[in-house]
Amino acid sequence: MSPARRARAGRPATGLGPREKSSEYPRLTLRLPKPSIVLLKAMARAVDAPAWRVMAEALHAYMGEGPILSPEQRRATRGLLRLRS
Repeated sequence: MSPARRARAGRPATGLGPREKSSEYPRLTLRLPKPSIVLLKAMARAVDAPAWRVMAEALHAYMGEGPILSPEQRRATRGLLRLRS
C-alpha cells in the first residue's frame, strides 16, 4: 500500500458542515467552574461527541433552535457523573 493511500490514524477532523474542519474554526477559551467542566465532559461522553459540538448544540438548544438531550442521554450523563464522584 502506498503512503498516499494509507488511512490516517485518529479521529477525522470534521466540523458541522460537509468538508469543514473543526481545526479551522475560531478558537474560544473559557474559564468554567469544575462542576461545569465535569458536566460537559459527561455529556460529551454520553452523546459520543466532542465537547465543542456539545457546547455548540447547547447554545442552539438554549435559543430554542436545536435538539436537546433525550431522556436516555440524560440518564447516561447522570450515571457518568455518579461514577466520577
